Amino acid sequence: MLAARISRLERSRNYLGPGAVRTALRLWREFIADPYRRLRVDSEGCGVWECCGDPWQAREMLEGVLLSLPRRSAAELRRHIDDEW
Repeated sequence: MLAARISRLERSRNYLGPGAVRTALRLWREFIADPYRRLRVDSEGCGVWECCGDPWQAREMLEGVLLSLPRRSAAELRRHIDDEW
């Protein structure tokens, strides 16, 4: 149910694309899993969002998605986001 709602949201918002929420969630979880919570310096990384995106931008995107989803779906997604925090 959550995946379907997220997919519909990604198709209906021009700032989201297919898989954008999954990518943002992965970036955020990778950042949280790092015990030092290191951010890449401008010179590091390839510049491709899916590979080296900014985890704080990903978290902001996820917050916007949470606000756009119905309450139950938002609560389910929040559990996925906060699992490791």
